[in-house]
Amino acid sequence: MESNTEIYERVLEAFNREGMDGVLPYFSDEVEVFDPDLPPGDYRGREGVRIVTDHLSSGMKDMEVKDFRFFPAGDRVVALIHTQAKGEDDEIEFELRDAHTLTFRDGKIVYWRLYLDQAEALSDAGLDPGLALGGSGED
Repeated sequence: MESNTEIYERVLEAFNREGMDGVLPYFSDEVEVFDPDLPPGDYRGREGVRIVTDHLSSGMKDMEVKDFRFFPAGDRVVALIHTQAKGEDDEIEFELRDAHTLTFRDGKIVYWRLYLDQAEALSDAGLDPGLALGGSGED
């Protein structure tokens, strides 16, 4: 049986290959998404995932997760992520280091929380926030 970190690694690989279409099957039909930077709303189900990711990628193309580190925390995984993208006009390049906390049930993602602050994501999961500064984790 695959671990949650192994499943999430496949999610990121699918994202890099196929974009959001490749990752939607990994989400439960009842998934809940929370991003504190989005307008208030109820982002649930795969349609909610699509709305959130469309908002996050607005004005960008060629998004790719360049590297990541995973930290298991019970039924959750904290992922510290480094993403790069280009602006739609190819003149601007974006780089983002953020974090995602995902809760799994029966091999599917049932809760996805986005963080701009990697240390906050680790702390919220009961892990050492100092790991965001270069500690070791599961790769």
